[in-house]
Amino acid sequence: MAAETLNTRLALKIDADTFRGTRDGVPGLLEELDRAGVKASFFLTLGPDNSGKAVLRVLRKKGFLGKMLRTNAIKMYGFSTLFYGTLLPAPRIGQRLAGALRSIESAGHEVNLHAWDHVRWQDRLDHLSPEEIEAELARGAGAFAEIFGRPPRAFAAPAWFCTEAGFLALEKQSFDYLSVTRGPAPFRPRAGGRALSLLEIPTTLPTLDEALGRDGVTEANWIERLIGRYRPGQTEVLTVHAETEGLAYRPLFRDLLARHRDRGVIPITLAEVARELGEQGPLPEKAVALCEIPGRAGKVAVPAAG
Repeated sequence: MAAETLNTRLALKIDADTFRGTRDGVPGLLEELDRAGVKASFFLTLGPDNSGKAVLRVLRKKGFLGKMLRTNAIKMYGFSTLFYGTLLPAPRIGQRLAGALRSIESAGHEVNLHAWDHVRWQDRLDHLSPEEIEAELARGAGAFAEIFGRPPRAFAAPAWFCTEAGFLALEKQSFDYLSVTRGPAPFRPRAGGRALSLLEIPTTLPTLDEALGRDGVTEANWIERLIGRYRPGQTEVLTVHAETEGLAYRPLFRDLLARHRDRGVIPITLAEVARELGEQGPLPEKAVALCEIPGRAGKVAVPAAG
């Protein structure tokens, strides 16, 4: 019996967090996307790769060590990455890999900003002053403009972590849209006691690294478990990581794209979703809270209830 046609629209949001992921994982993803005839939305980290400093999350964030063991972090990130910014110098991703980054846009994919310093945003944002947050964003936007000759039009927060001060700083950048939170549907975030002039398009689905090794999910059944969560006729957003699906789990990504084709999943970019939403009526306004979600160490931003 043929599988049900879903007619789900799915936006692939691809985050490149590290030097190795950008250098080695992105080309692999581009090959798989080209083979499948799919366009995706890439979000790029452009400053220093300080991944070695993230080791301290073992002490600070419940579940971080378990997540690293479940997903075989060495296989994903490589040995050198675990020492960047500590025992090894932190390579400047945008400076070292500008040509590779331009190749993403040349292949017809959407490219936008993920971070200047991924680790600093993820681990230190709630300790930064508003001026420091604005400076962090300005450095990322400036590096992006040097590479692509234009400012970024969207931003996706590292690890889906954002504070009220972060949202207020993001509003000053005049992005077309954000993809900062985890949640079921787009909305306008509230911060500083008001609705912001920002469109937020959340990631709606769990990531591969959150799912593997939990609730009976294995490499063999992950694709069917994931597709089982797709809402027929709706728009879903799946975050893919260059370090995960682009490297250690690239065959799974290839199989996922093939399964999408078989099930009638319709590819769409986040920029296309944002344009459509801009032509529709007003979106719900929601405050944003920080909470834990299954499979992820540390809190993430989610639309508050009500």
